[in-house]
Amino acid sequence: MAINFYRKIKRSIQEDGLIVSSSVFLVNSMVGKIDFGRALRILEIGSGKGPFTREIIRRMSPDSQLDVCEIKSEYNPWIEELMAQHPDKQVTLYNGCVTELLNNADYYDVIVSSLPLKNFERMKDQNAFLYRIIQGFRFALKDGGIYLQYQYFRSNKADIETVFGKVMDEVDFVPLNILPAFVYSMTK
Repeated sequence: MAINFYRKIKRSIQEDGLIVSSSVFLVNSMVGKIDFGRALRILEIGSGKGPFTREIIRRMSPDSQLDVCEIKSEYNPWIEELMAQHPDKQVTLYNGCVTELLNNADYYDVIVSSLPLKNFERMKDQNAFLYRIIQGFRFALKDGGIYLQYQYFRSNKADIETVFGKVMDEVDFVPLNILPAFVYSMTK
């Protein structure tokens, strides 16, 4: 019984990067770093059932645009419901690999990522998927744009700093989440 429970948790972390949905404390820690006082172009990656999506939509101005990228279409009903509840907001849902949305330079003001970076191939060189994904974030962010990432372990901080070429702006610890999480904040 305990072994099956452990396997389910391990598979959930490996596939989705989570055990249960993110807590309100983690959502507020991430979304609270965004200045919603102006029109923004926002990319959210790995929406799952939408705890971050819900709060971003609630706070964003009608002039802002949110692109939600979730590779698993099984989460679409939750995101589509949020979109239907807010027809005045500009939200687009993409199912596929986020690399397809990272081809335009200086495009996004904000990137909010729930990707489980620790699960990706180690960053040995510039061909590693982890390097390419972080480089894509940097490329797609406007100057002064902010990249927000949470991790359950204090991992990949050095990888992000290497690609962005500077020290992380801020690392917050959110203990009231299952699992406790670290929130990385990096401006371009």
